[in-house]
This record gives sequence, structure tokens and C-alpha cells, in this order.
Amino acid sequence: MFDLKRFLAECETAVQENDSHVAVKEVVARAVSDPVAVLKALGEPSGGGIQALHHSSALTVLNVVWPPKMTIMPHNHTMWAVIGVYTGRERQYLLAPA
Repeated sequence: MFDLKRFLAECETAVQENDSHVAVKEVVARAVSDPVAVLKALGEPSGGGIQALHHSSALTVLNVVWPPKMTIMPHNHTMWAVIGVYTGRERQYLLAPA
């Protein structure tokens, strides 16, 4: 069962133990392995948007809902990011270096 408070605490602990994406990736992978529980905890999306679930000096956790067929231009986060898809899908196109 997905518990948001526990998930956020586990993410914060993971980034404190290892400030790379590796530890947080493991926490996120466990969470999204039960997508029904994540959806139940976060609620059924009613439209596209970005909701900040957690922010600290070490970590920001966002719940991003992309509407169907939404695209954005290639961009650089300038930091690591872990993306956990719990419903739908994400398609990324990698661009060859110029």
C-alpha cells in the first residue's frame, strides 16, 4: 500500500544517504510497482498540471500530470531527475549531439 508521507520520507532519507539519483530511483521504482495504490493515494487526475508534493534543500518531489499528446521542447533539468510513471506512459526522444 502506497503511503505518501512514508514515500516522501523514504525519498528524503535516500537522497541523504546517496546524493545521486540511484537511491531515490529505487524508492520510486518500488512505489510505482503498485500503480493502483499510488493513484488511489494521489487521486484521479482531473486535468494536466504540476503539484509539488515535497520540497527541501536536497529534494523536490512533483506529481506531474501530462494531458494526452502534450509535448514540450527538449530541455535540460541541469540536475538529475527520477521519473516514475504510475499511469499512462512517457515517451522521450534522445537527440544526437550537434
